[in-house]
Amino acid sequence: MNTLFLAVTIAIAATTVFAGADLVVTPIIADTTPVPIGASRLIRFSVRNDGPDPAKDVVVTMTATGGVSTGPCATGCLFNNGTVPVGDFTTGETLQFPGTPGDVVITASATSSTPDPNPGNNSWSVTVHVTADTDLAVSLIAPPKADLALPFPLTVGAFLSSGIPAHDVDITVDFHPEVTVKTLPSGCTNLAAGRIVCHADVVATLVQFDIILFAPRSYGDGKVTFAATATERESDSYPPSNSRQTSTTLYDSFYVTTTADSGAGSLRQAILDANAATGSPLAIVFRIGEQSSTPWKTIHVLSPLPAITASGVRIDGGTQAGFFGDANPDGPEIEISGGGTIDGDGLLVAACNTEVANLSIGGFLRNGISVTKATPDCVQKALIELHHLFLGSDPTGSSARPNARGIGTSAGLHGILIHDCVISGNTLSGIFGLSGFLNIINNRIGAKAHADEPLPNGASGVYIGAEAYRSSVGPASTLYTNFLSPTSGSNVIAFNGETGVAVAADARNVTIRNNRIWSNRLLGIDIGLNGPTASAPADFGTTITSPVLTIARFDPAQNKTIIEGDLPNAKTSGALFSGLVFMANIYASDAADPSGYGEGQRSLGTALGDVTGHFHFEAEGDLTDQWVTATNTRSSPDGIADDVFLTQTSEFSRGVPVQ
Repeated sequence: MNTLFLAVTIAIAATTVFAGADLVVTPIIADTTPVPIGASRLIRFSVRNDGPDPAKDVVVTMTATGGVSTGPCATGCLFNNGTVPVGDFTTGETLQFPGTPGDVVITASATSSTPDPNPGNNSWSVTVHVTADTDLAVSLIAPPKADLALPFPLTVGAFLSSGIPAHDVDITVDFHPEVTVKTLPSGCTNLAAGRIVCHADVVATLVQFDIILFAPRSYGDGKVTFAATATERESDSYPPSNSRQTSTTLYDSFYVTTTADSGAGSLRQAILDANAATGSPLAIVFRIGEQSSTPWKTIHVLSPLPAITASGVRIDGGTQAGFFGDANPDGPEIEISGGGTIDGDGLLVAACNTEVANLSIGGFLRNGISVTKATPDCVQKALIELHHLFLGSDPTGSSARPNARGIGTSAGLHGILIHDCVISGNTLSGIFGLSGFLNIINNRIGAKAHADEPLPNGASGVYIGAEAYRSSVGPASTLYTNFLSPTSGSNVIAFNGETGVAVAADARNVTIRNNRIWSNRLLGIDIGLNGPTASAPADFGTTITSPVLTIARFDPAQNKTIIEGDLPNAKTSGALFSGLVFMANIYASDAADPSGYGEGQRSLGTALGDVTGHFHFEAEGDLTDQWVTATNTRSSPDGIADDVFLTQTSEFSRGVPVQ
């Protein structure tokens, strides 16, 4: 803000008789608004050469009056290594302005050893006023979306872009009068409908006010605009920064007000109404005031619910707590029950950009939630988000109410984010992913919601099918979690009746990292569903080979457990994201797996192999009598975007006891 942009344009032109370069210095952007005393500003130069010949030995000089230092270019600096060909180039310097008010003249000029037919346009000057006035700016943050009639936060603030304090600061926020106030912090008053004023005696750096508002009860035009303006006792050097606007989009909401299977106010009717609606975003909101014998409300479904076909719809059982308070701190407020007799899915998502959250779904003879291909199909970046769901258990996450499977996907090119769910107690697999880009993060699969105790799924915890390309179980990229953290985003996958994570033999680029996998009846990870195999197929003409652990011992002098091993197909020990890299993910468990191949009860961290593939890892503390194991994960850029990586993980290595 108030950034002073100056530009120097250098052009090279040839006369009809002689070769030459006409250096022209002109502004591209010149911000001449007053600068507070002591402030820093970036001075940018844009350099253009119109040809036909390059300019040689180009020197740019930048000077300023008033004691302002301009750095190395004050006496001239070689520009672009001395040669400016045809085209534009950009450079710049940051200037520190004086601590006293006054005018500063900044001059930029350019010279070249190439003859210049018009030296008169080789320089340009601007006068900048340095002021002792303060420079106050407003910040205003509102959520991008809000539910009708429910509370949402609004953060209002004021900060200085100079070191000069502002006194008697008032920030006035105006908004639609149907938005009402729930809570105000100290210093703020609600003077009239649609207006809040927050006061600070002094702003030395930053003040912030956190306000809770209620959204309108009706949809209206679908948007609420907030406008904030700040005033202070002093003169302000840049008044435009004293105002700010933002807006919040309202969900077009369809209310569930009864636990009845059908009719007005039922979940069935809300899905039908949302499917028939036009526009976006849409929300199915729960506001059930009926009495119940449990802390949650149970919707007993008598036949399969209609598929969700409306794109951009959100179904959120958490809205029930927004209206009536959190009656069930152990889990969701809304349960959808098939009673163990309904031959269908709890919810069927056949739409793009859908969110399902804060529900308990159990007792269906198919999937708790199915995600299938939309008609028309979604674009590749479409997202289905499933989170804070209890699938296969009661709403406390302590006893089973099984579906056939928790989640099943056959979703084409959907991205499917599954996070913070309890997926336990189902008859078959917890997650059965036939297709789609699955990102499975921070779930409890086969265990109770609030304890590491068994609530198993009858088959695998997670199954990744052949068309679930580039899926991940656990943190897979820095876009969502800390890539190297041993616990960030990890899933608990335990006690399941078959494999912890089963991967089809021809599934590609499946990452399984930093999870807690133990006490499953079969292998922790089984690629190809054929028992322990050292190698798994992958792209780039390589296989992903399980590590071979060679050392696992406690060093009492360092109070560390030393773990070493080899990654047989490691290529390089270079930077983590440089080319094709192999890394060991290392785990510890209380007991050996009966197969002899480890599971991973606790993630210890990650180690890179050296040029020979050998790795060395040190864990804090004494892990004597623990069993350690490791997986091998390959990481490589996908060739499309530099920040996207193709990764694939091996099965667990053979377990080794710590000596």
